[in-house]
Amino acid sequence: MREYDVIIVGAGMAGLRAAVGTVKRGLKVAVITKVHPLRSHSVAASGGINAVLPQNGEAHQPSDSIEQHYRDTLECGYNLSEPEAVEILVSRAPGMIREMERWGCLFSREKDDRIAVRNMGGATFPRTVYASDKTGHAMMNTLYEQCVRLRQNKPDQLRFFEEWFVTKLLVLNNTVAGVVALEIATGKMEIFSAKSVIWATGGSGRIYGSTSNPLTNSGWGLAVPLYAGAALMDIEFVQFHPTQLSGTHILITEAARGEGAVLLNLKGERFLGSYEDSKRNMELSSRDIVSRNIRREILAGRGVNATCVHLDMQGIGSRNIKKRLPGVRELCKTYANLDPVRQLIPVTPGQHYTIGGIHTNEKAETGINGFFAAGECACAGIHGANRMGGNSLLETLVFGEIASSGVAEYISQKHGRIPNKQYFENAFEDEKNKICALLERNGKTRPAEIRDRMQAAMDEFAGIYRDGMGLVEAGKIIKELKNTYRDDLGVDGKELRVNYGLIDAIELRGSLDIADIIIQAALKRNESIGVHFRNDFPSRKSRPRHSLVRLQKGKIRIHYLPVRDKKNLFDLLPSVWKTKK
Repeated sequence: MREYDVIIVGAGMAGLRAAVGTVKRGLKVAVITKVHPLRSHSVAASGGINAVLPQNGEAHQPSDSIEQHYRDTLECGYNLSEPEAVEILVSRAPGMIREMERWGCLFSREKDDRIAVRNMGGATFPRTVYASDKTGHAMMNTLYEQCVRLRQNKPDQLRFFEEWFVTKLLVLNNTVAGVVALEIATGKMEIFSAKSVIWATGGSGRIYGSTSNPLTNSGWGLAVPLYAGAALMDIEFVQFHPTQLSGTHILITEAARGEGAVLLNLKGERFLGSYEDSKRNMELSSRDIVSRNIRREILAGRGVNATCVHLDMQGIGSRNIKKRLPGVRELCKTYANLDPVRQLIPVTPGQHYTIGGIHTNEKAETGINGFFAAGECACAGIHGANRMGGNSLLETLVFGEIASSGVAEYISQKHGRIPNKQYFENAFEDEKNKICALLERNGKTRPAEIRDRMQAAMDEFAGIYRDGMGLVEAGKIIKELKNTYRDDLGVDGKELRVNYGLIDAIELRGSLDIADIIIQAALKRNESIGVHFRNDFPSRKSRPRHSLVRLQKGKIRIHYLPVRDKKNLFDLLPSVWKTKK
């Protein structure tokens, strides 16, 4: 058994920022990650990060302000965002950018040496800081360099466990105790005990077939805390990005539209002006609006090859494309055999971001003592019903740091007592027996078959447009697939060592459960708001509310919370769910 003060699960931007913060506060930290940190999905974030930066005492734009960033975030989230969490997000943004710059992140610059900013959808002013169109890559390398430096200077305080797979979150008496993890290369399973755990596993996009998410974002990162007693908030809110390269899972960054790219239908018309909700801001309308209207064009028979529309970047100019969007050009030339300097790009909406996630407050605390969550896997209500472009990277930095601060305070108050040795031994044996039993399954159905059917159902019935009949049908399909998983699953390979088929089978269970919860929560939300659009309930309810999902005796229970007004979110829980903090 390995013992640490803090375990961080996930090594994307939120996980790495939390690692820096916890080590600097003198804690002994283990970072457990399925892949090398620089292969985490945060690397793929390209558009930029929002912040209102003072420039010689003034904002980048004379009328821009932190207050305007706050208002834009609330408006883009359809006023379903939590005001206090949003206030923390936008007020800490400038400091986070300056911190990254001080650590060596090479943000793009204007000719006068100011940090450059660009437009993004939903923003009143240009405030998105960027590093060409490889912002996530630049920021992740900077954060990882800081972790390497800390690891060299304080080798006893920071340890990375790369290519380890966490199978269980250990919770005793509603207090976190650590995790059980499997080393992929050797098949060795171990207990990691800790006084506190920070969860930063990213989203669950691979529940869908058409998604820009990597294979690692299976939904398992949401399922493990759910099984341990955590609640999920607003899980039915799934954001689709308007411009995914047609026929691939490759994202064409929103920065392209921010730089001046336009969307065209089959007739070459700039069609967004024909729709009431997008005719004012056109391509810089919020993502949910642009995605819906692209889909409308395709359904109306004005799509290219009946599957997509065109993104025209030619108006940006060859020089600016090569300077500001070289990654987009490289992707198009490599994977579509076209050059956006001279040709149109076929694009279609695809799943992009999990807005809902593990229920937290503005301090990154969950309902489990000592258990914190940050980044895309968490939901403090920042994004409401629709995330504004450029706010996700900001959330990882701000709440990764907040989680590290909260952990240090929690441990300093003598919380986080480690259970006795017998508890860990029992938990380890129980988890190992479950995994070995899964290896022995000799059914005829392989995980890939189940996953393909799940993804097809989610794409068809739980996508940009939804309705009651479709969601009911999707629920039946997922139930059938869960029965197949239980009764007829077959796992290739009978060893723990380097068995990705086993990991695939383990994660599939979580994928099916999260898919089921998304469907059930979407079915119960009888309104259209943000990314959740119901054809049978096209209007929104008068009072904004959050959904809250928890497993009770293995069954999905859904409750609703009002959007609070700077009160503690946990005070609003039903009494049966309240736990002593």
